[in-house]
Amino acid sequence: MSTPSPRTLGELLAPLSPEYRGCGPADVVPALAVDSRAVTPGAVFIALRGETNDAHAFVPQAIAGGASALIVERGRLPGLGHPHVTLADTGAALPRIAAAFHGWPGEHLRLAGLTGTNGKTTTTYLVSAMLAAAQRPHARLGTVSNWLVDSEEESGFTTPFPLELQALLAEVRRRRGTDVVMEVSSHALAQGRIRPLLFTAVGMTSFSQDHLDFHGTMDAYLEAKLLLVRDHLKSDGFAVAAVDDHPACAAFLANAGPHTVRWRASRRPEGGAELRVLRTLDDPSRGTAVEIATPAGSGLLRSPLVGAFNLDNLLVAVGLGLGLGLELATILDALERSPGAPGRLERITLGEGSGASEGPEVYVDYAHTPEAVAHTLATLRPRCRGQLLVLLGCGGDRDRGKRPQMGRFAVAGSDLFYATSDNPRTEDPETIIDDMLTDLSAAERRQVVVEADRRAAIAQAIAAAQPDDVLLIAGKGHEDYQVLGTTKVPFSDAEEARTGLLNRLTSGS
Repeated sequence: MSTPSPRTLGELLAPLSPEYRGCGPADVVPALAVDSRAVTPGAVFIALRGETNDAHAFVPQAIAGGASALIVERGRLPGLGHPHVTLADTGAALPRIAAAFHGWPGEHLRLAGLTGTNGKTTTTYLVSAMLAAAQRPHARLGTVSNWLVDSEEESGFTTPFPLELQALLAEVRRRRGTDVVMEVSSHALAQGRIRPLLFTAVGMTSFSQDHLDFHGTMDAYLEAKLLLVRDHLKSDGFAVAAVDDHPACAAFLANAGPHTVRWRASRRPEGGAELRVLRTLDDPSRGTAVEIATPAGSGLLRSPLVGAFNLDNLLVAVGLGLGLGLELATILDALERSPGAPGRLERITLGEGSGASEGPEVYVDYAHTPEAVAHTLATLRPRCRGQLLVLLGCGGDRDRGKRPQMGRFAVAGSDLFYATSDNPRTEDPETIIDDMLTDLSAAERRQVVVEADRRAAIAQAIAAAQPDDVLLIAGKGHEDYQVLGTTKVPFSDAEEARTGLLNRLTSGS
């Protein structure tokens, strides 16, 4: 990352009613830190109150690390002798401070934002492919990785926290990027991470139960997502949402400003949606091939992606592309060639020349909500000449309410369900599996194979599958780790699946 031009405390804090003690608005700020362990000599440390920790407790460490000044909340540290500035709410001020420190990069970029329980990652990859086809230097920020104009980088969070986010946007500008497409999570919206950004186009792909451990209720979860269109869309911007199966997506459009453009995306010819399928052209099991109507005219939409949920993603992507000013022909050409995102219904094979000519077909997908599992299984069912198998678990220390639903949807949509671990974190994997199976009848439980060790479960499922079977390994997608206790250990569903297929091949199964 490039180093921003030095700013002064006054430039960063002027509108925030700061009170200075031992420092002043003319003092230069060479760097900012919100983690006392990341403080470098001369940096300004901002103390934030988090969900589990209050960084005001780490002010001594920040001072010891060389912080030249501190930004703290008014009344939190009476008697503090080190140079400091007090604000009413440091957490609320941080996004603006970060944007000002990096020169307000978002104001110089065309921004497109995606929210939704499922589909965010795939859709950002699709829009990125469109921008590349239009030869517009751009960034893609999200769950799998961050693409910054000309190189790929690791991402720590679906939506970065303010200091990192604004630094990334500044780096896009430095690399002469013009556009950014980014996933915007409900956590990020509720926590104000993307303030004060304004987007040219925003989209919502879906809405179903997830993250209730954080939001508490479905209403609060939806309210967080609505903030994207309500507070972060330009007054003349574009809002698009997949409305067929998601009343919440209609609410998303209804919350757009009075002068914004609102486009419904629908798989149904009837209903008059602005982006809609007119007719299906080919066998959907081989991919997507449909004629669509758009505000820019009609055209043939072809894609290697399959399934109704991916058609929703494709239509939302078309709307975002048009909102960003791309030509429809460019959009459709890019979609025909884009494979979508890694770990999103990704077919796992041993490659050409391996000698593997028979099934089972094995897919890795990030589906980790009941609705996503149901949709993905429904998508794979037409491809299956034998049995449809699913392998999945649920994350530990997360929303327990969805675990029985995951079990019900897995059993209902498959012929055989391998119940295993996901990221158990600090919970007992067997207890998590018990939660998943709690609502199943005795007959349904006979459809379940329990193996808490995910590596062993994948090996067992692939070894036991018949050539005409299809196996879906769901829940982790692109992730290359598993969280056991508080430790991340290397683990890739795709690599484990390849190992299973290779063992099957060499053993003559």
